[in-house]
Amino acid sequence: MDASIRDVRRTVGRGVGLSLCLLAAPTAAAQTGVAQTQNSAAQTRPAGPTTQAAAEQTALTRGRALLAEFYAVKLDALWQAFTPEVRAQWGTLADFRAYREAGVQTFGAQRQQIGERTLTRDGETFYVRSATFQRDPTTVWAIVIGFTGPRVSTFVILREGETGNDPVAGLSPRWPERP
Repeated sequence: MDASIRDVRRTVGRGVGLSLCLLAAPTAAAQTGVAQTQNSAAQTRPAGPTTQAAAEQTALTRGRALLAEFYAVKLDALWQAFTPEVRAQWGTLADFRAYREAGVQTFGAQRQQIGERTLTRDGETFYVRSATFQRDPTTVWAIVIGFTGPRVSTFVILREGETGNDPVAGLSPRWPERP
């Protein structure tokens, strides 16, 4: 992570730093180039999933399960998985529950899943779900769950964009390439 992103995270908070990290992710074309390079190198290694691929598959499975519980306002397992730092960001379990219940009242249930993806940055593996909700069908929200080992080390909800004629939520590459 470069110094500017670290400074933003320190100054403004983890959510903004994370969104900058997600925006700085390589495009699918760049990832394909990396995958092709890795595939060439993999020909000399035994077949099998890489550590990153396994971590991202675990993040996908766990992220889906924890998000289903979050949507159902069953928050105990998610709260227990939070690191102490994430718990401190939300206050108490009662505060977190009040936040979720207010979200249900304000936005309603998930209306449409636009996309989901995983990525790994700086030792943390992220599950990102992009979705619209019943009472706000034009706004795409990104629910981001970061895992460090078995613990949830990031939990943020960010406004991702507005729906329209343009591709959204990672269904097509929208991120700038890294230099």
